[in-house]
Amino acid sequence: MVFSTSPGATPLERAGHVMNHANMWRICDDFWDNWKMLKPQFKRCADWAPFVGEGHWPDADMLPLGHIALRAERGNDRMTGFTKPEQYTLMNLWAMFRSPLMFGGDLPTNDEFTLSLITNDEVLAVNQKSSNNKQLKEENGLIVWTADVPETQDKYVAFFNINDSINSEMSVTLPELGISGNYLVKDLWTKEEKGTVADKFVARVEPHASVLLRFSKVK
Repeated sequence: MVFSTSPGATPLERAGHVMNHANMWRICDDFWDNWKMLKPQFKRCADWAPFVGEGHWPDADMLPLGHIALRAERGNDRMTGFTKPEQYTLMNLWAMFRSPLMFGGDLPTNDEFTLSLITNDEVLAVNQKSSNNKQLKEENGLIVWTADVPETQDKYVAFFNINDSINSEMSVTLPELGISGNYLVKDLWTKEEKGTVADKFVARVEPHASVLLRFSKVK
């Protein structure tokens, strides 16, 4: 049995109590498919990240992806209102935060793109198996999250640009990640290898978009 509390946003000051008495708890009111609702989730997830652990999970709410309205509570029959970059951003934040993944669309009438979002094994592994998940830094709407890959010297890294109109170069150094040596960088969505780094990795990220990477130790 899993005990989930969903009264709306759980007060952060009650974190200790809810960790000891529930398996999941909502960190926000009902979450819907628009950027206005996604953007505040970054601060909520950063605030709640220290309380993520086996058996107790802050819940950023369901994934409003794919064919989310047939006879809907809100709106007519429609697909999600998120753009494709925003959908990747949603999945990357939920994965790095280790939020419970509960799909809010109609599976029989979904499209191939939506299916690809929820069946990527490497992205799901971030959500299911990573540790020490946290926001590493945030400045002017540019956010970096990191997590450990258990039983390895590898790291997961996510870049998020939550600005509305500015393409930005984002970077992270190996010392910032607490690692050293040579690391092979791989994009977990495209499966593309981005080369080997020994000092700093730089990515260009469009507004509302994100990049999810694995830094693998080169032996």
